Amino acid sequence: MSEQAQIDGLKFAAEASHLTGDLAVAAMPRLQDSVFEPVGNVVYELAGKTNRHGQPLIEVYVRGSIPLVCQRCLERLDFDLHRRSRLVLVEEGRELPDVAQEDPDTETIPAAEVGNVADLVEQEVLLGLPLAPVHEAPCTGRTDAPEAPTDSPFAVLRTLKRT
Repeated sequence: MSEQAQIDGLKFAAEASHLTGDLAVAAMPRLQDSVFEPVGNVVYELAGKTNRHGQPLIEVYVRGSIPLVCQRCLERLDFDLHRRSRLVLVEEGRELPDVAQEDPDTETIPAAEVGNVADLVEQEVLLGLPLAPVHEAPCTGRTDAPEAPTDSPFAVLRTLKRT
């Protein structure tokens, strides 16, 4: 896919259009501070629809393996990203609804913000990443980490007090 793909969000939704493709991790500049190395691709799918109220919306689905930096050991952590979003589009000049009035399963945004497909995909990837990624099991990347003592320091003091 060309990273410069553009869509008219309102027309895309009205025509129930569908777009799929992939975007290289290296082509997402805002993601570069979070990745271990800029390799791999993110697969995306955009589907235009109208909701039950007749409002235009775009469903966005992104998936891929993102090589992040583990915040515990600073080694590579392959994060499996699967994010699905429903974006209700608001025409230019119309007000966004109050947050309390929004459907909790959707996000309302100005239609102009979905024009650049690469920016839209990158935004969804960023929103799908954990704030502080860490390995689930104890990190295997660091070997210089000191081992935790098996005995409590208080247990050692207790034995000293008895003698």
